Amino acid sequence: MTHCQRCGRDVCQPCTFKPVNDNKRVVVVASDEELSRRSHFQRLATATRALGISRRELPNWIADTIYGFRGRITWQNGKPFEIDDEDIDAAFNDDGSFRWLSTFMYFAEYDPRQAPQKRIIARLRLIDLAFRISNPVRAGFIAK
Repeated sequence: MTHCQRCGRDVCQPCTFKPVNDNKRVVVVASDEELSRRSHFQRLATATRALGISRRELPNWIADTIYGFRGRITWQNGKPFEIDDEDIDAAFNDDGSFRWLSTFMYFAEYDPRQAPQKRIIARLRLIDLAFRISNPVRAGFIAK
């Protein structure tokens, strides 16, 4: 009979070690409906402002977070969410100053009067996804 290296007991087959980081975390991208809610919009603005990152550095944080993630990113239906190198810049209309982010973070303190427009959903999705990956609790999200 052999002894288990993990627990020391006599066993026929030793226990297998489970790696601490098995890279099987799955993050589900938010739906358009969820991103269109004023409450969600304001929560994202609050979390973004709390990062303390300048508007010009925020897209770099988004890119580093999303591209550096080693788990799986999927849509709600389970299909893989794919993001290309140019998608972040394209979502912000290739505006190198990223002025929209300053206006967006303004809503951390003030309630939005209307729901976010459809044209900014891609931006919100990327910001939301970065939070779902990096710190889902901070923005009030629950990751699977």
